[in-house]
Amino acid sequence: MESRELRVAMLARAVYPLHGYGGIERHVFHLCSHLARRGVAVTLYVQPPTDGPAALPGIARIETLRYDRTSPLIRPNSIIGRQLNYPWYSWQLGRRVARAVHAGQFDVVHAQGLCAFGYAALHQHDARLRQVPFIANPHGLEEYRTPDWRKWLAYAPFRALYSYGTRGADRAIATDECTRDDLPRYLGVAPARVVVIPSAIDADECLAPVSATARRSLRERLQLGEASLTFLSVGRLERNKGYHVAIDALARLAAHLPADWRWLLVGSGHERTSLEAQARAAGIGAHVRFIGRLDDDRLHNLYEEVDLVIHPTLYEGSSLVTLEGMIHRRPIVASAAGGIPDKVIPDVNGILVPPGDPAALAAGIRRALAARTAWPAWGAASVAIVRATFDWPVVAQRTIDVYHALRRSMVY
Repeated sequence: MESRELRVAMLARAVYPLHGYGGIERHVFHLCSHLARRGVAVTLYVQPPTDGPAALPGIARIETLRYDRTSPLIRPNSIIGRQLNYPWYSWQLGRRVARAVHAGQFDVVHAQGLCAFGYAALHQHDARLRQVPFIANPHGLEEYRTPDWRKWLAYAPFRALYSYGTRGADRAIATDECTRDDLPRYLGVAPARVVVIPSAIDADECLAPVSATARRSLRERLQLGEASLTFLSVGRLERNKGYHVAIDALARLAAHLPADWRWLLVGSGHERTSLEAQARAAGIGAHVRFIGRLDDDRLHNLYEEVDLVIHPTLYEGSSLVTLEGMIHRRPIVASAAGGIPDKVIPDVNGILVPPGDPAALAAGIRRALAARTAWPAWGAASVAIVRATFDWPVVAQRTIDVYHALRRSMVY
């Protein structure tokens, strides 16, 4: 059975770079690309591209299905837009893939996020579909973790879709060992059906754009030479990323930092105005620089120009930002949230602190600065961790191994 080319249906809503630059979009792109490099025939089911042809390097076949069916007055990916669009999109996606499975076109069905719902509904009641392995990856489970009661209520339909779709799969993916229990806890998945397949980065792709010329250009553009100590944070400027906690922590720590220290925030989001006001009120506004979004090449060169990466998130999925900082050998101070404890090992390659605690974050940054002579060893440890466990070639092969194991277990 394993000698024949595997044929996989990959169900998603969006993929980088056709629809966006987020973590899930990148995950889908890299997973499909690296599976294809290993001889897996991937058919990607996704919405039509926002702009340009529906083609991606390394992915031989893309099937598109209309996602947005709302009024132009409703943003398609707003909470309301998603509530209206996702159930219908997932159901139609499931029906189309089910027909292909009935026709013998696929050996594995692999669904991302809410796209599992429609196929799961059909899979539950169709014996022929149940003969083909079905895997679901619910990703970061933000809808289950938000402390905002308004979001909690608004996310209720998504939680129902996530839980139903993931429970209906033969295997559900936890993206880190330390979050394995989240799937039974939040989604009601049977523990025996949970398999850990890490989210990953393409380490070589991250390092490829780095050059002396690009680094020099960034130093000049951002005036990095004017600071003797530079912190970096990367992510959406939203409340759950904990940047308000970092501002509080850095204000507490300011007296212990050099006069020319700087904190760079890369990313955009609706919290920017309030964060800028908070930094000014805390007396550190002159030290905080909001960069906005950077393209990948500039971002990976910027990692090489900073001293310390701070990731103060309140809750998290797998945290690709942490992995990016690690492959660039930066010391990491991060919250012990989501999958981060699988990546950052205290005093081996960084410091972990409790999420949402500014005093603990300030103490963690101070500890990291005091350990500066250990940073080269921390960087080497980070690279070893990424290369061994969180690099896409490794994770793609692990995914294929799970496909084969599941197929063997379903042979009657």
